[in-house]
Amino acid sequence: MDTLLWIGENKNPVKYDRSHDYVMDSVINYYNNKNIKLSYKPLKLFLDNGAFTASTHNKALNKDRVVYIQEQLNPDKTIPLDYPFSRYIHTLKEMIDSWNKTQENILYWQSSTRLNGKLVPSLHAWNKESLKNNIKWLQSKADAEYIAIGSIIHDNTFISSKHLFGDRHFNRTLLEMINISVKYIHQLTDFKVHMMGIGSSPLTLHLAYYLGISSIDSAGYRRKAAYGKIILQGTGERYVGNMQATFGRVKGDLRAEDMEKLLQCKCSVCSVDFKNLWKDFKARAIHNEYTIKMESQIAKEYLESGLDKYEKYLDNIFARSSFNYLWKYAKMLKHNTTL
Repeated sequence: MDTLLWIGENKNPVKYDRSHDYVMDSVINYYNNKNIKLSYKPLKLFLDNGAFTASTHNKALNKDRVVYIQEQLNPDKTIPLDYPFSRYIHTLKEMIDSWNKTQENILYWQSSTRLNGKLVPSLHAWNKESLKNNIKWLQSKADAEYIAIGSIIHDNTFISSKHLFGDRHFNRTLLEMINISVKYIHQLTDFKVHMMGIGSSPLTLHLAYYLGISSIDSAGYRRKAAYGKIILQGTGERYVGNMQATFGRVKGDLRAEDMEKLLQCKCSVCSVDFKNLWKDFKARAIHNEYTIKMESQIAKEYLESGLDKYEKYLDNIFARSSFNYLWKYAKMLKHNTTL
């Protein structure tokens, strides 16, 4: 199984030399620019279309402009302009219309742009029946290795499922969405599955890989660093300072076990002096990125050695986490063969 990790970056990069990195960027970062050019050099580039960000602000992107930016940046992978569900889409008809427009664009991107062969079409659905039908449509029409999970509602709770409108907040509903989508995709197609914005911490990264996601991305390493937070291997985030954190654990000093992890960390910051994490955003971002990459490598090794060994490893790291109830729920979903 693949365990790809794409590191979120933008036109103001943490690193200019990305020659060893799989990088995720977005059309939205270049949409109003005259000069469409990367300021860093990636090993491989996955270019998001910017539609989700635009939809959260109820703004429409111009199809020709999106194509132009994608063709100018010439990514290794990119997503045809899609129409994800948002808080501004309230009816079943609007969801169906959005999916119909997404289908049209997938076919257009394949037939009328220079991007065919690089495409990762998005999957959206509003119930179990549409989920199966839309997966079958993609299998018959989409020329792709991967598809991306977009807006999936399988139990008629769209209006109340506010997590679908913002960040990928992990809860039971999100786990159910991932589980049923991945199982149907693997049952009905030969696609691999990408999910955006889900690898911001070691625990969420492992939950995604465990449930069958092959490819993930996240700029969370950078966002957490901006709010004074660091990511620790095998656990979550810790606040080390700038007094602006507005989410997650904020108060309290690092525990002795946290300090021990920093002493053992081999990132380019901690190898010199981990106290720099308290002083500098870029130092925190570099450390966070390193930690997430290490977790992705751990996941790959365990998945290659067998699911049972991976489960034992995850039993251990989730044991003292507030996410342990989600881990137990994920295991139940994974082993339940009923869809």
